[in-house]
Amino acid sequence: MAKVKAILFVILVIVLVDFAYENAQAPVMLKLFKFDLGQPPTFLLAYFSLALGLLIGWLGHVLRLRKKKREATAAAASSAAAQEQQEPQQA
Repeated sequence: MAKVKAILFVILVIVLVDFAYENAQAPVMLKLFKFDLGQPPTFLLAYFSLALGLLIGWLGHVLRLRKKKREATAAAASSAAAQEQQEPQQA
């Protein structure tokens, strides 16, 4: 399995390097709120967009996991409290 991952990683690196080489020309002047941001190569725009998407996806995943953990803790606490209330009534 490690060899397959290594081969896939090498293929990915080759594709990324080829993409960068093929798209190295400066596309257009980027502006944001009338500020000039320069002329980055096309591949940098694509890589930045990919990195930003990965970061947003990872952040959403982490927040969802934290919410599920918080809900599970609250459910466990409420069921433990319900059991404690039932035990004295049975005695």
